[in-house]
Amino acid sequence: MPMSLDWESIFVLTVGVLLVAVSLTIHAAFMFLILRVQSRLRSGILASARGLFLLVPSILMATVFISLSCLLQITLWGQVLWHMGPFDSLREAMYFSSTTYTTLGTAKHVLVPPYRALEPMEATTGMLVSGLNTAILFAILASLGRKRSD
Repeated sequence: MPMSLDWESIFVLTVGVLLVAVSLTIHAAFMFLILRVQSRLRSGILASARGLFLLVPSILMATVFISLSCLLQITLWGQVLWHMGPFDSLREAMYFSSTTYTTLGTAKHVLVPPYRALEPMEATTGMLVSGLNTAILFAILASLGRKRSD
């Protein structure tokens, strides 16, 4: 039996694709901000810092920006899920969003069609962002290592 898409399913898929795009754009902006602030810190107040006095503020600042970006994205997904209707409260939508984004998952909530398509989209976004977070932290560590060897 062939599967047919109704207008509600198409709408939900469109919203999901837009949420992925907005989430990745938000994260890209935060990554740009991290690199910009890192550069300014190293040419400013951390110009003469070495060792832990350079490493700790650099990684801590990046981690704070990464956390803010992820929190903003989780909030975006949670708000949209709550307004679309599959949850009775914002609290439940936010809990679902945070466990899905982090790929922790939970059996407490299961989305019904057509909303079910949003769950893997949000989880995929969280996995992509996790990879980007790892990349930016390694880039910072590598640049700190280069600075030390200069």
